[in-house]
Amino acid sequence: MKIRHLFFDLDHTLWDFEKNSEICIRQIYEQHKGIFPDNVDFDFFFQKFSTINSAMWNQLDLSLITHDYLRTFRFQKVLQAIEIEIDERFSLELNQVLLDLLPHQHHLMDDAFDTLEVLAARDYKMHIISNGYQDIQIKKMKSGGIYHFFDQIITNDIAGARKPEKAIFDFALDRANADIENSIMIGDNLIADIEGARNAGLRTIYFNPELGGNDSENISELKYLLEIL
Repeated sequence: MKIRHLFFDLDHTLWDFEKNSEICIRQIYEQHKGIFPDNVDFDFFFQKFSTINSAMWNQLDLSLITHDYLRTFRFQKVLQAIEIEIDERFSLELNQVLLDLLPHQHHLMDDAFDTLEVLAARDYKMHIISNGYQDIQIKKMKSGGIYHFFDQIITNDIAGARKPEKAIFDFALDRANADIENSIMIGDNLIADIEGARNAGLRTIYFNPELGGNDSENISELKYLLEIL
């Protein structure tokens, strides 16, 4: 059966989380520069944030922690890694600043807009499956100028499940009125996007700019979707 429905992850796949978060983390660093020792510059702080944030999201994907835990302790753990102690209240405060700033950033992954534009012209039905929250993810998509490309936006708070759980993929297929046979999942996370979708019976395309090669199941650049689909 011909592929008709394309299900995309959002962060790190279409919306450039690293670039956008760097802008926001820089603002947080500048606003609270007084708490940092002289030997801790922004680049060091951002590297710690990226490493610890990524590790916590991986723990979340494996159901080892909750979303509330991540939001509460993310900044506390980042600052502890550079020997700065803050309490839970201040950690939550910093996290809220990040959540307020992040959705208004507009940077997309390379070729994302042009690729979506061509796929839309080819009459594919496109959807988002994200572990983020509906209101925040919609704001990100609008800031990036890609909201209009998508039919269904499925997030963990809407589906009552998270990737890699089979339930969120089943929910998305039902909402999109799509069949497994005519659908494909495209994402950057091997556990949440790829393993989760395959366990739900979906064909997948793994997006990773570090791959250095492309085939029918793996791409290093989004534009290669146009050759596969």
